[in-house]
Amino acid sequence: MVEKMKNITRYTLEKTSFLGWRVCISRKGIMITKYFPDKLYDGEQGSLEAAIAMRDDILGRVSAEPANAKKIMQEMKSRYCAKKRKKRKS
Repeated sequence: MVEKMKNITRYTLEKTSFLGWRVCISRKGIMITKYFPDKLYDGEQGSLEAAIAMRDDILGRVSAEPANAKKIMQEMKSRYCAKKRKKRKS
């Protein structure tokens, strides 16, 4: 059984059609959610390492400057959750 990790959840084919890890962090009214699919990170271990790195980056920055937590969360959301737009055909 997978050990429960703060802010990180494992998704398997038994639960959903997505196979990978999800990071979800909420602070100061701002929620950051990002999915790390196994197929994009060379398997379960690679996607877990990427998820942990993102979580640790965000929580480390917020805990280092709690007075600026809202601003940091906004910056981290822009950094990690920017929507990629598809190019339109002309």
